[in-house]
Amino acid sequence: MKQSIQLLTLVSLLFLAACSQAPEATSATKETASYSTALFSPTAQFKTHQVAAFVEPTNQANLAFQVSGVIATQYIKIGDEVLPEQRLFKITNPSLVPQINQFESQIEAINATMAQNQAEVLRYKNLQKTNAISQNDLDKLTNEKDNLAANKKSLEAQLEQAKSLYEESYLKAPFAGNVAEIYKQPGEVISPGEAVLVIGGVNSLEAPIYLPSFLHDNLQLGQLLAVKYNHQSIAATVKEISHTANPKSQLFKVMLDVPITEGLKSGEKITVQIKENMGDYYRLPIESVIDDGINRPFVLLIVDQQVQRAPIELIEIVNAEVIVSMPQQGEVEVVTGGQANLSPLQKLTQS
Repeated sequence: MKQSIQLLTLVSLLFLAACSQAPEATSATKETASYSTALFSPTAQFKTHQVAAFVEPTNQANLAFQVSGVIATQYIKIGDEVLPEQRLFKITNPSLVPQINQFESQIEAINATMAQNQAEVLRYKNLQKTNAISQNDLDKLTNEKDNLAANKKSLEAQLEQAKSLYEESYLKAPFAGNVAEIYKQPGEVISPGEAVLVIGGVNSLEAPIYLPSFLHDNLQLGQLLAVKYNHQSIAATVKEISHTANPKSQLFKVMLDVPITEGLKSGEKITVQIKENMGDYYRLPIESVIDDGINRPFVLLIVDQQVQRAPIELIEIVNAEVIVSMPQQGEVEVVTGGQANLSPLQKLTQS
């Protein structure tokens, strides 16, 4: 449905452009008496989304571990002031370190096997030149090398995950504040998500936003986002990113740290601007696109002084430009005006 609406919009815009078009030459445009062209290359295209959010105070936060274990060390007491990333508690989990050691040992063993395999491959290649072994034997050894590389990559991913879980054995302060309550003591067994302490007295603001996966994937911790409030432009920081979506809404929660600015209070609405990386596409002036009347838009290209018809797929319309994909790769010369004076396969004379 969205694509159909875009195509209908494109047809309307093309009609208006044809009625009022007054081409102007630019440094990237080549003009003759009857038509004009310009060079275009695919580049990264971004689309800005406006996401509404409501500011709320960060008066307190319940902190919990993401892994289970036994509390081994308590670094703070009630009333202490803490800084961002300061360690508050540490737990021990007997399974975390052995997992890391196991994966590291397995990777070390695979590296040794891969080195031996590489030597065998070189030896087999030399023997194969004299027909001492068959090509089939060489292929088997080469396949074994590829399998070892795949296994190593899988183990490295598991090792990174195990190290990430080990980092979760430290409970750190997400922001500056005061320790208001402590619920757990050293020696107690805790479960993931079980509240350990409360940090309060934070004189700052935050705003939760809820995003679909294609926008969620464009964000990173610490990233600055442009925010509009009451005609003011401020910068908010991404401080929390949920890695699981709400099962009902299929949206991911992202928490922003919003600086206190004049007039901004809890409960007020702000607009967050998020740029979506759409990929590498051509960005063309809308008047360069021709619609054949049956929703099959195309452009005319000049290739080796010959006119060629190139079908396009409409990705997005942005003001007086269209973002499109086409079968061609790299730089292309697109006819941007005077298309009615040209026809596909027409040979052009050198000017």
